[in-house]
Amino acid sequence: MKKNTMGVAAGLAATLFVAATASGQAPAETKPGFFRQLGKSLKDAGQQALGAKPATSSTSAAGPLYTPISGAGRINGLYKNEDHQAAQMGKLDWPRVALSFKEWGASLPCWTIEARIWTSATASTTETFRACADAPLTITDDLGEQAELNSNARAKATTDLMVGLRVRPGKPNTGDDRTTGPTPPREPFNVRTTREGVAWQARKVALSAAWMSGFLRADDLYPGPSGMLTPFRDTRMWIAGFDPAGNRDK
Repeated sequence: MKKNTMGVAAGLAATLFVAATASGQAPAETKPGFFRQLGKSLKDAGQQALGAKPATSSTSAAGPLYTPISGAGRINGLYKNEDHQAAQMGKLDWPRVALSFKEWGASLPCWTIEARIWTSATASTTETFRACADAPLTITDDLGEQAELNSNARAKATTDLMVGLRVRPGKPNTGDDRTTGPTPPREPFNVRTTREGVAWQARKVALSAAWMSGFLRADDLYPGPSGMLTPFRDTRMWIAGFDPAGNRDK
């Protein structure tokens, strides 16, 4: 029996090691205590594989995920009740959301965003809200307990996932032109700027908006059978542009 238990622990350790490596962590970054969680619950181990940590009350210091300013207030939870798998298969066309940054800056922790929400090719509404780049992104596990995505998982989302996102072949797109819709650009979140700090912060803020709206979920960050992330294929949200008057880096 003892031999069996050791075998299970070793197998789980190997699984976690593969998940960590696939998520961009080099083996040398496996810190003391990473495998120590094997003595804890499988829930804790699963959170580590995902890149989650227990939620704490002090995370509010990073700023709120969503602060409404004006408009209908529809962006919060907009995508949460839809068939997420169908969306990932490209079977859902609406709603679409174009994010325009009205107040922004590489060192500005919270940006003001105007979201144009399209419910069809001819119908849209706008909402203005504030989102913070480092706001906690929380998940609820099967036990009903809260956990927060850690920095490695967030970085994975804003690099591999968001930078690599492309509109599917054959689907309408505006190429390199960014507009408020109703058609997305070819690369929804991969903005190009002369200052990389702005592009990086823009994706972090967009991640907060995507998470708050339910567009991006924890399921999208789970490694697939190969140990790699399943490609994120929904392109109904995108960065539309930056208001020059809102530049706070001047």
